[in-house]
Amino acid sequence: MQYSIPSSWLLATVLGVALLPSRGVAQDVAAPRPVRNNPVLEFLVNAGVRDFGPAAVSGATVVAGSPSGRAGLFAIDGRTGKLKWSYHPVGINGSVSTMPAIVGDVAIAPFGAANPGALIAVSLATGKEVWRGPDPAVGAAIAAGDDLVYILSKKGILHALSAATGREAWQVAFSSHFAPCANRPIVRDGVIYLVAAGDAIAGDATKPAGYYLIALEAKSGREQWRHAAKLPDEYASVCLSQPVVTATTIYAVGSQHLFAFDRASGRDRWAPVEVRQQVEGRNRLVDVAGLVDAGDVLVAMTSGFLMAFDKGSGRTAWQIAGEYNLSHPATAVAGNVLYVQRSPATLQGLDLSTRQILWSFTHATAEPNWPFGSVTPVDGGLWVDTMQGIIKLGGGR
Repeated sequence: MQYSIPSSWLLATVLGVALLPSRGVAQDVAAPRPVRNNPVLEFLVNAGVRDFGPAAVSGATVVAGSPSGRAGLFAIDGRTGKLKWSYHPVGINGSVSTMPAIVGDVAIAPFGAANPGALIAVSLATGKEVWRGPDPAVGAAIAAGDDLVYILSKKGILHALSAATGREAWQVAFSSHFAPCANRPIVRDGVIYLVAAGDAIAGDATKPAGYYLIALEAKSGREQWRHAAKLPDEYASVCLSQPVVTATTIYAVGSQHLFAFDRASGRDRWAPVEVRQQVEGRNRLVDVAGLVDAGDVLVAMTSGFLMAFDKGSGRTAWQIAGEYNLSHPATAVAGNVLYVQRSPATLQGLDLSTRQILWSFTHATAEPNWPFGSVTPVDGGLWVDTMQGIIKLGGGR
């Protein structure tokens, strides 16, 4: 079945650019049951916009934004697919490209990252605006921990704000003098891990200007360590992306390499590992997208392979040939099932133990082969965004 927003709520849209989402899933269920059988389309929610961003889930409420112009934020009843409310900010660009955060009674999202925007909290029950915060950096995602939320602003400042009131608890200034490096902070065990640009620290030759992986105490903003990721024989630091944080290690990719860092110190666990494959008869460095934690391995994709990397060494553990869209990886993990998008526009479930494809799912859209955007696992199901809607997939038979 399909639910549409009344015509009075439809939005004029302009072309938006969807940024790769963070893979953290905001939901109540810690370990959702995976979808192992052919999924069933339970419903599609049409909000009058072409694109959706990644969804956050709290109980029976699903919250997602749209990267299309002034589209705004939407809340959906996850049991029925009916729209609960829509919110469109006044006076700023209303695009939302990264996952909202749901903390207590509010949903919080960074609006207008590519234009003048703001971090905005709205009531989870009504969609009414509660508070506004700083203008988020391009590509910035919000992180939440306890009663605080964290966002990097266009001025290169990391702000820690009360989730309930928006009141600032602390701020730490980095640098705004570098090209944007998509910021995806992650909070684990009272520590924030993020990539940010830093100006040179006077009197410390080991801290030149550049990009850094940084660990901060979440309650105070006190820096615990910073580390510049570098390739052999190169002076400039690497802009890291797609961070994955485990019990002991932080993994990330950058400049066609896989990196691993000790969580306690920030030091390299092993030298950066080149990601190479045969391309047009030559062994070449290749780009990587959709890095996720898949238990014993990390999984990501190149344009020609689905790849698993050994966590202890970064070496390739296994790979599966195929055609993949690096702009829309749609990777996520639930239990021992990996969700991944294979071109053209086919969502698949893969058993990580046997590496067998369990099912494949396609969805007809107005434009043929329109790719799925992002996947949010829930217990026994999935929320997946597609052209002109977001769909709920059930576990099937």
